[in-house]
Amino acid sequence: MTGDRCLRHDILLDVSDDTGSGERLMQTGWVFAPEGPANVKAAILCLAGGTYDKTYWHLEVDGYPGYSFAEHLVSRGYVVIALDHLGVGGSTDPERSGRVDLALLAKGDASAAKQVRDQLTQGTLTESLAPLPDIPLIGAGHSMGACLTIMVQAIARPYAALVLLGYGVDITNVHDRQPTDQELDARVDETESIFRAATNTPEGAAATIAPRELLHALFHAPDVPADVIIADDKAQSRVPVRAASQVTTAGFVRQYADIIDVPIMLGLGDSDVAPDPRAEPGNYPSCRDISLMVIEGSAHCHNFSSARALLWDRIGSWIPTVVGVQQS
Repeated sequence: MTGDRCLRHDILLDVSDDTGSGERLMQTGWVFAPEGPANVKAAILCLAGGTYDKTYWHLEVDGYPGYSFAEHLVSRGYVVIALDHLGVGGSTDPERSGRVDLALLAKGDASAAKQVRDQLTQGTLTESLAPLPDIPLIGAGHSMGACLTIMVQAIARPYAALVLLGYGVDITNVHDRQPTDQELDARVDETESIFRAATNTPEGAAATIAPRELLHALFHAPDVPADVIIADDKAQSRVPVRAASQVTTAGFVRQYADIIDVPIMLGLGDSDVAPDPRAEPGNYPSCRDISLMVIEGSAHCHNFSSARALLWDRIGSWIPTVVGVQQS
């Protein structure tokens, strides 16, 4: 899908101070940048969903080129940063920070986003990038990563626009009123009990490896090659149990979605988690610029679908229309 070359760099970000837990917490990531990036349009910070790490945005499969979101968007003039949440991939497993929940992950991701933005401005993110003082930073997330992108924007506002993929506020917002903190905690506890039973995860374990065979039908449409699914399964990461339970608990995210006011692009497969994709824009009442793409033939994990390039190209074309950068 792209023959353009790009450079990949490892990054390590210290988010200890901003999480406030008193332990040293580091987040890992990859930066993808075009060779000779003289006309970079924007930077996209990408957060993966549950059971995934940064590899979701750059999957390499022998004999199957074209499964890298990062390389594709680099070819369109973007810098792409794929970040591991705390407790995921190469990032630190918190041990003294209490429950490894979405609030903790959002604090880490928000700190990382601020550092990425500052380092892009200063030219210190990678050796291949000169200072980019006016570059817009776009927040992109898939599934749990989309939920966290919403939370990060609500608490820290680091992004000029959001790309929210494979995530429906409706699946976590099915009640007429926002639950009290006590009601919400009780719902999460119930969801966590079900999750632990389904994944055979013992009480007290902060993270688990979810059985992927339970997820294949949700994640992949029938036309996804078997070799791609095998490669995807091999790249699986542990997932923090409390965070995974919260992201699927009714009512959890509404308080954050309600206040998002930057432009949003929503992407959902036509066989995905949202019961009514066309109703999703109504879940962001403060946003006046929302675009929706329903990806034909795609299940939950769009980056492996046969229509993935259509989505990626739509993202690449949409960003300049909302953050004022030039089309190429």
